Amino acid sequence: MGKIIAVLVGILTIWGALAQIMPEVFQIRSEGKLMPFVWGKKSIWIAVMAVGCLLGWYIWTLEGRLNALASAPRNPSIDETGLSFLIWSSPDNSSCSAGIDASKLPTDFTDKFEIALVCGYIDPSVDQMKDTRITISQLFTPQNAISISVPFSKTMSEALAQDRRSFVNRIQPRPPRGSKIPIVNNLWMRAVLLPKGFDISNVHRLSDVTANGGKIGAQVAGCTIITNVAVE
Repeated sequence: MGKIIAVLVGILTIWGALAQIMPEVFQIRSEGKLMPFVWGKKSIWIAVMAVGCLLGWYIWTLEGRLNALASAPRNPSIDETGLSFLIWSSPDNSSCSAGIDASKLPTDFTDKFEIALVCGYIDPSVDQMKDTRITISQLFTPQNAISISVPFSKTMSEALAQDRRSFVNRIQPRPPRGSKIPIVNNLWMRAVLLPKGFDISNVHRLSDVTANGGKIGAQVAGCTIITNVAVE
Protein backbone atom coordinates (compact mmCIF):
# COMPACT_ATOMS: atom_id res chain seq x y z
CA MET A 1 0.00 0.00 0.00
CA GLY A 2 2.77 2.40 0.88
CA LYS A 3 4.46 1.82 -2.48
CA ILE A 4 1.27 2.59 -4.39
CA ILE A 5 0.77 5.81 -2.45
CA ALA A 6 4.37 6.74 -3.14
CA VAL A 7 3.84 6.13 -6.88
CA LEU A 8 0.64 8.21 -6.89
CA VAL A 9 2.38 11.07 -5.08
CA GLY A 10 5.21 10.91 -7.59
CA ILE A 11 2.80 10.97 -10.54
CA LEU A 12 0.88 13.94 -9.15
CA THR A 13 4.15 15.80 -8.44
CA ILE A 14 5.39 15.24 -11.99
CA TRP A 15 1.97 16.18 -13.41
CA GLY A 16 1.97 19.39 -11.39
CA ALA A 17 5.45 20.30 -12.64
CA LEU A 18 4.52 19.57 -16.27
CA ALA A 19 1.34 21.61 -15.86
CA GLN A 20 3.53 24.63 -15.14
CA ILE A 21 5.87 23.90 -18.03
CA MET A 22 3.25 22.95 -20.65
CA PRO A 23 -0.05 24.30 -19.36
CA GLU A 24 -1.82 23.88 -22.69
CA VAL A 25 -1.29 20.10 -22.48
CA PHE A 26 -1.31 19.17 -18.79
CA GLN A 27 -3.47 21.80 -17.07
CA ILE A 28 -7.10 20.81 -16.61
CA ARG A 29 -9.28 23.82 -17.35
CA SER A 30 -12.93 24.27 -16.61
CA GLU A 31 -13.70 24.09 -20.32
CA GLY A 32 -11.44 21.11 -20.94
CA LYS A 33 -12.73 17.69 -21.93
CA LEU A 34 -11.18 16.03 -18.83
CA MET A 35 -12.95 18.32 -16.40
CA PRO A 36 -16.26 16.40 -16.29
CA PHE A 37 -14.38 13.25 -15.34
CA VAL A 38 -12.10 14.88 -12.78
CA TRP A 39 -14.74 17.07 -11.16
CA GLY A 40 -18.30 16.21 -12.01
CA LYS A 41 -21.04 13.61 -11.71
CA LYS A 42 -18.77 10.82 -12.93
CA SER A 43 -15.83 11.67 -10.69
CA ILE A 44 -17.34 9.85 -7.68
CA TRP A 45 -17.42 6.61 -9.66
CA ILE A 46 -13.82 7.10 -10.74
CA ALA A 47 -12.88 7.47 -7.08
CA VAL A 48 -14.90 4.36 -6.18
CA MET A 49 -13.11 2.35 -8.88
CA ALA A 50 -9.71 3.60 -7.67
CA VAL A 51 -10.47 2.70 -4.05
CA GLY A 52 -11.83 -0.67 -5.14
CA CYS A 53 -8.66 -1.44 -7.08
CA LEU A 54 -6.48 -0.51 -4.09
CA LEU A 55 -8.64 -2.59 -1.73
CA GLY A 56 -8.60 -5.55 -4.10
CA TRP A 57 -4.82 -5.38 -4.40
CA TYR A 58 -4.52 -5.24 -0.61
CA ILE A 59 -6.71 -8.34 -0.13
CA TRP A 60 -5.00 -10.17 -3.01
CA THR A 61 -1.56 -9.76 -1.40
CA LEU A 62 -2.69 -10.19 2.24
CA GLU A 63 -2.09 -13.95 2.37
CA GLY A 64 1.43 -13.59 0.98
CA ARG A 65 2.31 -10.91 3.51
CA LEU A 66 0.93 -12.99 6.40
CA ASN A 67 2.94 -16.01 5.26
CA ALA A 68 6.10 -13.90 5.05
CA LEU A 69 5.48 -12.60 8.55
CA ALA A 70 4.95 -16.11 9.92
CA SER A 71 8.14 -17.41 8.33
CA ALA A 72 10.28 -14.50 9.51
CA PRO A 73 12.95 -15.49 12.05
CA ARG A 74 12.03 -14.91 15.67
CA ASN A 75 13.67 -12.28 17.76
CA PRO A 76 17.20 -13.63 18.42
CA SER A 77 17.24 -11.90 21.80
CA ILE A 78 14.61 -14.36 23.12
CA ASP A 79 16.35 -16.98 25.29
CA GLU A 80 15.26 -20.44 24.13
CA THR A 81 16.82 -22.08 27.20
CA GLY A 82 14.57 -20.27 29.66
CA LEU A 83 17.44 -20.23 32.19
CA SER A 84 17.84 -17.24 34.48
CA PHE A 85 19.94 -16.33 37.52
CA LEU A 86 18.38 -15.92 40.94
CA ILE A 87 21.59 -15.03 42.82
CA TRP A 88 25.29 -14.99 42.00
CA SER A 89 28.51 -14.24 43.84
CA SER A 90 32.11 -15.21 44.54
CA PRO A 91 31.95 -15.65 48.31
CA ASP A 92 35.65 -16.41 48.82
CA ASN A 93 37.09 -14.56 45.79
CA SER A 94 38.20 -17.92 44.41
CA SER A 95 34.99 -19.53 43.22
CA CYS A 96 31.83 -18.89 41.24
CA SER A 97 28.46 -19.50 42.87
CA ALA A 98 24.98 -19.04 41.50
CA GLY A 99 21.36 -19.98 42.01
CA ILE A 100 19.75 -20.78 38.66
CA ASP A 101 16.03 -20.79 37.88
CA ALA A 102 15.36 -23.60 35.40
CA SER A 103 11.58 -23.71 35.87
CA LYS A 104 11.07 -22.29 32.37
CA LEU A 105 13.35 -24.81 30.68
CA PRO A 106 11.39 -26.27 27.72
CA THR A 107 10.13 -29.79 28.41
CA ASP A 108 11.89 -31.29 25.39
CA PHE A 109 15.20 -29.90 26.72
CA THR A 110 14.95 -31.63 30.10
CA ASP A 111 15.38 -35.06 28.49
CA LYS A 112 18.33 -34.01 26.33
CA PHE A 113 20.42 -31.59 28.38
CA GLU A 114 21.98 -30.99 31.75
CA ILE A 115 22.94 -27.63 33.27
CA ALA A 116 26.39 -26.25 34.05
CA LEU A 117 27.76 -22.94 35.27
CA VAL A 118 30.55 -21.30 33.28
CA CYS A 119 32.45 -18.28 34.56
CA GLY A 120 35.49 -16.19 33.73
CA TYR A 121 36.84 -12.72 34.32
CA ILE A 122 36.22 -9.72 32.12
CA ASP A 123 39.09 -8.77 29.85
CA PRO A 124 38.11 -6.28 27.10
CA SER A 125 41.15 -7.33 25.06
CA VAL A 126 39.89 -10.91 24.64
CA ASP A 127 36.74 -12.23 22.95
CA GLN A 128 34.67 -13.75 25.74
CA MET A 129 33.49 -16.59 23.49
CA LYS A 130 37.12 -17.52 22.72
CA ASP A 131 38.68 -16.93 26.13
CA THR A 132 40.24 -20.14 27.50
CA ARG A 133 40.72 -18.71 31.00
CA ILE A 134 37.38 -20.02 32.22
CA THR A 135 35.86 -22.31 34.83
CA ILE A 136 33.07 -24.81 34.22
CA SER A 137 31.13 -26.75 36.85
CA GLN A 138 29.97 -30.34 36.76
CA LEU A 139 26.69 -31.11 35.03
CA PHE A 140 23.48 -30.81 37.06
CA THR A 141 20.11 -32.43 36.44
CA PRO A 142 17.49 -29.83 35.44
CA GLN A 143 15.30 -28.76 38.36
CA ASN A 144 13.20 -25.70 39.09
CA ALA A 145 15.97 -24.16 41.20
CA ILE A 146 19.61 -25.23 41.21
CA SER A 147 22.51 -24.01 43.36
CA ILE A 148 25.94 -24.41 41.77
CA SER A 149 29.34 -23.52 43.22
CA VAL A 150 32.66 -24.28 41.59
CA PRO A 151 36.22 -23.19 42.50
CA PHE A 152 38.23 -21.34 39.88
CA SER A 153 40.01 -23.68 37.51
CA LYS A 154 43.81 -23.81 37.63
CA THR A 155 43.97 -22.00 34.29
CA MET A 156 41.70 -19.20 35.46
CA SER A 157 43.40 -18.84 38.87
CA GLU A 158 46.87 -18.62 37.34
CA ALA A 159 45.73 -16.13 34.71
CA LEU A 160 44.12 -13.91 37.36
CA ALA A 161 47.26 -14.02 39.52
CA GLN A 162 49.45 -13.13 36.53
CA ASP A 163 47.23 -10.22 35.55
CA ARG A 164 47.26 -8.89 39.10
CA ARG A 165 51.04 -9.09 39.37
CA SER A 166 51.42 -7.35 36.02
CA PHE A 167 49.15 -4.56 37.19
CA VAL A 168 51.13 -4.06 40.41
CA ASN A 169 54.45 -4.06 38.53
CA ARG A 170 53.21 -1.24 36.28
CA ILE A 171 52.42 1.10 39.18
CA GLN A 172 54.65 4.19 39.20
CA PRO A 173 56.16 5.36 41.44
CA ARG A 174 56.66 1.85 42.77
CA PRO A 175 55.09 1.26 46.21
CA PRO A 176 57.32 0.00 49.07
CA ARG A 177 58.01 -3.71 49.09
CA GLY A 178 55.41 -5.64 51.06
CA SER A 179 52.70 -3.05 50.51
CA LYS A 180 49.24 -4.51 49.87
CA ILE A 181 47.58 -3.23 46.68
CA PRO A 182 43.84 -3.93 46.28
CA ILE A 183 43.12 -5.25 42.78
CA VAL A 184 39.58 -5.31 41.39
CA ASN A 185 38.43 -7.99 38.94
CA ASN A 186 34.98 -8.34 37.43
CA LEU A 187 33.63 -11.83 36.85
CA TRP A 188 31.02 -12.98 34.34
CA MET A 189 28.82 -16.06 34.67
CA ARG A 190 26.68 -17.94 32.15
CA ALA A 191 24.28 -20.84 32.60
CA VAL A 192 24.66 -23.38 29.81
CA LEU A 193 23.03 -26.56 28.61
CA LEU A 194 25.15 -29.50 27.51
CA PRO A 195 24.07 -32.92 26.23
CA LYS A 196 23.45 -35.44 29.00
CA GLY A 197 26.59 -37.33 29.98
CA PHE A 198 28.84 -34.88 28.11
CA ASP A 199 32.50 -34.78 29.18
CA ILE A 200 33.03 -31.23 30.43
CA SER A 201 36.80 -31.56 29.98
CA ASN A 202 36.07 -30.92 26.30
CA VAL A 203 34.93 -27.37 27.07
CA HIS A 204 37.90 -25.03 26.98
CA ARG A 205 36.06 -21.88 25.91
CA LEU A 206 32.46 -20.68 25.88
CA SER A 207 32.12 -21.32 22.15
CA ASP A 208 32.83 -25.02 22.78
CA VAL A 209 29.36 -25.29 24.34
CA THR A 210 27.51 -24.64 21.08
CA ALA A 211 30.18 -26.44 19.06
CA ASN A 212 29.29 -29.62 20.96
CA GLY A 213 25.54 -29.33 20.59
CA GLY A 214 24.87 -27.30 23.73
CA LYS A 215 23.13 -23.98 24.31
CA ILE A 216 24.17 -20.83 26.16
CA GLY A 217 21.69 -18.96 28.32
CA ALA A 218 21.20 -15.36 27.22
CA GLN A 219 21.45 -13.80 30.70
CA VAL A 220 24.89 -12.75 31.87
CA ALA A 221 25.50 -12.46 35.60
CA GLY A 222 28.54 -10.85 37.14
CA CYS A 223 30.18 -9.76 40.33
CA THR A 224 33.25 -7.93 41.54
CA ILE A 225 36.08 -9.43 43.58
CA ILE A 226 38.83 -7.49 45.35
CA THR A 227 42.17 -9.10 46.13
CA ASN A 228 45.08 -7.60 48.04
CA VAL A 229 48.35 -8.24 46.22
CA ALA A 230 51.67 -7.72 47.99
CA VAL A 231 54.38 -5.73 46.22
CA GLU A 232 57.45 -7.92 45.77
